[in-house]
Amino acid sequence: MRTLFFVLMMLSSVLSFAQDPSPVKWKFASKKGNNPNEYIITATATIQEGFHVFSPEPGGDGLLIPTELTITNKQLLTKVGTLTPLRRPITKNMEGVGMVNYYEGEVDFSLTVEASKSVTLNGTVSFQCCNDRMCLPPTDVPFKIKL
Repeated sequence: MRTLFFVLMMLSSVLSFAQDPSPVKWKFASKKGNNPNEYIITATATIQEGFHVFSPEPGGDGLLIPTELTITNKQLLTKVGTLTPLRRPITKNMEGVGMVNYYEGEVDFSLTVEASKSVTLNGTVSFQCCNDRMCLPPTDVPFKIKL
């Protein structure tokens, strides 16, 4: 009985310190743009409190992982724009790193593409999630979206 109690207590203590394996959740959408054959892809990041993701232009010492959106079947497109955040980043001087640009909470990124016909795009959003003490390994989240 004592052994069972000990095992249960150890298991509960380990589980209570377990970290959410994915502090950033992503949603993807597309809509028709203003010009013919133009589509706007939106990637929305919902970031757990206490964490942040870096801007596509993170600044710093050159070692920070930017947020990027890559389309793997680009041959279906006639033009691809650049990933644009839809709000200003938080800019902060981090000791030993320099001025960095990042987002907390929720942020939308948009990418404008042109396609001559309705297609399904496959891609990946790449990012690194950090808090004030550590950074998690860079992560790739695949997506599939119909234009």
